[in-house]
Amino acid sequence: MHEFAAVLVRADPATARQVGVLDPQTGRPTLALPATDPAFYTRLEETIAAWAGPVLSPEGSREWLEERCLQAEVAYRLHELRVARPWQRAPYWYAEVLGDALTALDPDHLGEHAYATDYLDLLEEAATFLDAGRASLTPELVPSRWATMAIPAVAGLRALIADELPHLAAALPTDLAGEADRRRTALLGAMDAFGQHCDALTTAGAGTWAVGEETFTGLLRDYHLLDLSPDEIWEHGWAKVTQAEQGLTELAAVLDPARTWPEQIEELKAERTPGPEFVNAYRAEVQTSIQQTLEHDLLSVPADQECVVAPLPQFRRAGLPLGEMRTVPPYATSMVSQFLITPADPDATPERQAGHERDNCPTFIRSIVGHETYPGHHLQSVHHVLGTAEDSFLRFFRTPLFVEGWGLYVEDILEERVFGQSTQALFARRNTLWRSLRLVIDTGLHTGRLTHEDAVQLLVERTGMDHHMAAGEVDRYTRHDNPTYPSTYVLGRDMFHELRATFAAIVPGGQGRLHDALLRHGSPPVSLLEPVLRREFGAAP
Repeated sequence: MHEFAAVLVRADPATARQVGVLDPQTGRPTLALPATDPAFYTRLEETIAAWAGPVLSPEGSREWLEERCLQAEVAYRLHELRVARPWQRAPYWYAEVLGDALTALDPDHLGEHAYATDYLDLLEEAATFLDAGRASLTPELVPSRWATMAIPAVAGLRALIADELPHLAAALPTDLAGEADRRRTALLGAMDAFGQHCDALTTAGAGTWAVGEETFTGLLRDYHLLDLSPDEIWEHGWAKVTQAEQGLTELAAVLDPARTWPEQIEELKAERTPGPEFVNAYRAEVQTSIQQTLEHDLLSVPADQECVVAPLPQFRRAGLPLGEMRTVPPYATSMVSQFLITPADPDATPERQAGHERDNCPTFIRSIVGHETYPGHHLQSVHHVLGTAEDSFLRFFRTPLFVEGWGLYVEDILEERVFGQSTQALFARRNTLWRSLRLVIDTGLHTGRLTHEDAVQLLVERTGMDHHMAAGEVDRYTRHDNPTYPSTYVLGRDMFHELRATFAAIVPGGQGRLHDALLRHGSPPVSLLEPVLRREFGAAP
């Protein structure tokens, strides 16, 4: 592993789990939790800042690409330490990282005394972690909305601890089962106290989630390597919204001149997927997407890879109304991604359940599966791992400009090569409108042009999205780790189209081999690929 990547992995157990680094003692994901001591983060900031420096290698070389990506990671990590500070500002962060550790447990090995002891240590550390969270979360810095977002996350995690962990007792060595139950009970007490603290912060929290123009611009420049201002993205976003709406109107007129595109979309959404069938419906479409990728030669499909479709853990569902894609980690021992679907909530009102089923209609599922799985995020992550050396920083580094840009570019390719002028393409174009609005909403939220409710209404009125889904989307845009992220979908997609136009006639073997070439350099800021590909294929600038 690259030295700087090793520094980041050693500093944060959550990062280690995310990138697939295993505990050298157990050969399984670490069960440790992140630090909460402010002094630790001060020292970490100094360590990371020491890696900042000039890029010295020749432009377009593999070394140059690696150096540029390393500097981008330094910029992002310093933003996280200096501005985001989730351990001090984001109550939901505690529920998420603890849930991440608990769901990393391997029940098959709890009968081993050493691993069972690690589990007991985690239960005790978790209670301490939550108590430290109550002390670390600073009311004047915590946004009230972030505290509100934490409440269902805490409730979901409490249910996991109360209802699911007791089933592990039978797997434990008999001399540890009683102690495990005692520590689990103590953890539930800490969980309740933390939940009460989050509830208090919904009114006491006085912080803001908006990062402001200066920080937003800095992320665009130093992390995504884009020479764009918030004003330019705001204006570009509205132009893309207009373009997307025109595309929808034109295709709708071809499909059914008597009805508008919103009317046609509503008819498609009326073909609801029953709540109990969500996961199975996504699984079936994943199999179809594999065949389409192979049949149309969209991208190579390496052997020994898999995308598993499963329900999203309960503690993650509040801020993810549709689900979450967990792609192959950089240092994983197997090429397996997880496409986790938010199940229907049996306790929700009938109106909300109906809305969730409409949002997961068959046409929507079909439109999103290619983006997430084949030839989208899952397959891209496989190419990322296979195309980068383990000791290169390119293996560790992933930027959303590349990852999300690729996913949206895939949707365009599927419309072009697979769906044609169809109702499926109409739904995909509606999704393009949704992603175009992200440019506006992302910039608007973080620079004060839009309130949260303004953003929700934009999604509802311009895309026809149901209110609960729109609210969940906008909540996600406000998170500590999301400023500029929603904008990367359209910005990255457009850059992939530019690369395709530039290199389609230069890279031999057709579109599939061009896509292979684009994906074998990891997941760098897309602007870096042009000089790399020109050098690789001997193309003149």
